[in-house]
Amino acid sequence: MKPDLTEEQREQATATANLVAAAMARLHREHGEAAVMEAMRLISSAMTDDARRKSIAQALLDNSNPPTESGG
Repeated sequence: MKPDLTEEQREQATATANLVAAAMARLHREHGEAAVMEAMRLISSAMTDDARRKSIAQALLDNSNPPTESGG
């Protein structure tokens, strides 16, 4: 389920996502998969709220498994 965002919030989210994606691609290219996994671990550990971590993890899972046209 996508969150309800204002146009400004969506633009900021997109810009941030583009920066992170570019940085992660560069990290992967220059230092490999292990460096990317460590970066992700560090990002996750920086979040002090376990519910927020779980929510973000679920959003990532939802994005990697999009619903089918039949809705399931």
